[in-house]
Amino acid sequence: MRKIFLILLLFLYLFISCNDKIDNVIKIGYIGEFDIKIWESLYSQLKKDNIIVELVPFSDYSMLNKALNSKYIDLNHFQHYAYFVNETNQNDYYLKIVDKTFIASMNMYSRNLTNLSQLGMHSKIAVPEDHVNFSRSLKIMEAIGFLKLNKKYDINHNFTTNDIIENYLKLEFIPMQANNIYSIISDVDAAIVNYNFNFDFDNENVLYYDDPSKYDSDMYVNLIVSRLEDKNSANYKIIADAYKNRIKSLLESGKLEGINIDY
Repeated sequence: MRKIFLILLLFLYLFISCNDKIDNVIKIGYIGEFDIKIWESLYSQLKKDNIIVELVPFSDYSMLNKALNSKYIDLNHFQHYAYFVNETNQNDYYLKIVDKTFIASMNMYSRNLTNLSQLGMHSKIAVPEDHVNFSRSLKIMEAIGFLKLNKKYDINHNFTTNDIIENYLKLEFIPMQANNIYSIISDVDAAIVNYNFNFDFDNENVLYYDDPSKYDSDMYVNLIVSRLEDKNSANYKIIADAYKNRIKSLLESGKLEGINIDY
């Protein structure tokens, strides 16, 4: 009888242990290749806190917050603050910022050209089609000197082509889903690319390096996001701290430059 009791006790222990492990498997949604190495480098560290990270890839920006809101994933890290505000307001998502991570660059690439001076009249520029990143692309081209934008709007305004006062080279913009831009890189003169997809452009020419240090606000700071109901999760805070510390060390050591993560 005592032997049977001990066996049952062992099964109960294993059952509880398995459930604890299952509860601590946290699904993180991402897009593109940028984050994979960083998250993978945190696996062993997080495992010490009994946190198992499962990375869930997406190819469509519009699905990540929807997946989080519907509980298909537990966290996501792909968007900046401006995109987050626009998404949650438009779709009534009940989401919460766990923490800010870093401001990523949004560079201009080309397969056909090697420097900015080669862009001429009516050059074709591929840009992300979503309102927020299209607006950021226009701001970057103004910073380069290709455009002049109407500045009567506040900092949260999403610029469109209607806000262009001067288009000095009569540039033609080709808006499309960010994950599809690489497929037409041979057919355009240049492309402005979200950081998530930088790895796709590893062999392309960088015409312009976006400098995040010049941004005067946290409008484009990237975020780790959870559902509102999970805002006080201790595990999510541990994950956010681990990611922030890792990205900070890469930035400070100069290993996070251009389009590659140098380990």
